[in-house]
Amino acid sequence: MLFPAFSKLNPKKEKETLKNVFQFSVKYAALLVVPAAAAVMALSKPLVFTLFGEKYTHAPLFLTLCAISYLYPAFGSLSLGTLINSQGKTKFTLKLTLITATIGFPLSLLLIPKLGIIGLIITTLTAGIPSLIIGLRWIKTHFGATVDWISSTKILLSSATAAIITYIILPQLSFSNWIKLIVGATIFLFTFLTITLSTRTINRSDINNLREMPKE
Repeated sequence: MLFPAFSKLNPKKEKETLKNVFQFSVKYAALLVVPAAAAVMALSKPLVFTLFGEKYTHAPLFLTLCAISYLYPAFGSLSLGTLINSQGKTKFTLKLTLITATIGFPLSLLLIPKLGIIGLIITTLTAGIPSLIIGLRWIKTHFGATVDWISSTKILLSSATAAIITYIILPQLSFSNWIKLIVGATIFLFTFLTITLSTRTINRSDINNLREMPKE
């Protein structure tokens, strides 16, 4: 959906439009993915224990750590590659991929033997960060596009606050895991929506756009 939108834009003639489309794509991707990731992190215990039982004691930690990667869309991780490829700069995408591989391979050899699954997760979370930073600087230089850092910060803070409140309340509830999961999801959703609406992270225009996106 993003690729056709970006590919129709000429970065020389429509620089401001390209910038706005990129910022909106990052914002809406973050609005959908980041809260979901934060909710998974806050609800990892009741989620895992409901689905698989309480014998998998380490699984909630692994799930929480893996979910961190889904916070990266707030920094443009989902839109960056699409924008670059849509403008025919696939060689630069290849360079970013090689940078990630060059960092990830030795890091995995160092961390996985010592830390096991935790080492693998750390490698996955960190190997792509340099490429993301380089990519963001590159599109800023060549296309004048950048992330709307204010919106991303609001989304991250709203999600983090909702997750922390949910995580604090859940242990106080003496319910079964599946009830905790439902109650926790309700608490998270209510808190997140309250914060985002009060801070104007989401406005009526954003809600209408999100409703229209599946129809396109």
